[in-house]
Amino acid sequence: MSSAAVAGSRRHTGPRFFERRRTELVLGTATLALLAFYYLARADLVGTYARGGWRAVTEPPLPVTLHYLMAGLLLGAIPALLTMWLGRLRAADLGLGAGRTRPGLLVLASGLPLVAVAALIGARSPVMQAVYPLDPSVTPDRFVAYAAIQFLYYGGWEVLFRGVVLFGLRDRLGEGTANVIQTALSVLAHFGRPVTETFAAVPAGIVFGWIGLRLESIWYVAILHWLLGAGVDALLILR
Repeated sequence: MSSAAVAGSRRHTGPRFFERRRTELVLGTATLALLAFYYLARADLVGTYARGGWRAVTEPPLPVTLHYLMAGLLLGAIPALLTMWLGRLRAADLGLGAGRTRPGLLVLASGLPLVAVAALIGARSPVMQAVYPLDPSVTPDRFVAYAAIQFLYYGGWEVLFRGVVLFGLRDRLGEGTANVIQTALSVLAHFGRPVTETFAAVPAGIVFGWIGLRLESIWYVAILHWLLGAGVDALLILR
């Protein structure tokens, strides 16, 4: 084989190949991450009723702490690192930097009252009470440690959907299309959760994505998302 042929074949493999095909890279990475997380790393069990009985369709549930750790890896660290390496991107390209800090802090401050109201509404829902907290044994004296570990889950969630997918696709498909795609994927990932939570993920996904794009960072939304989830759990534990 000539040197020119070898050089030509190399141009179609490795990071440069994926750099030119970022849409395929992003959507493929997100698909594999969601498959692994949904079927292999759940804290609950999803089943189907067939032939007169229930059959499990996911692997046995993990301890909740391990579930959160796996979320941080499968939804966050692995997809982000893989996309950055193969797509030749920086962390900031995926919204993983500090972004616009002053507007971000204002968003955090103004978002806290809305988070408190949403947590109160969520904690009053019977279907939410039936599911959360994922660890029913957690007690008030253990809650701070429990909530801290929870950030791995919410942080990983935001890294995948609002980071890898949204920021990874915006240059190729436009902000609006990228935002709709990441919202659709995040809603699908809620399947198996309470119906009210899943429906709420539609407007929340669009708004979270829009805020992330304006702030050039996912972390302000990630903190608000985490505080909402932890707030619901705290209210349910204390009731």
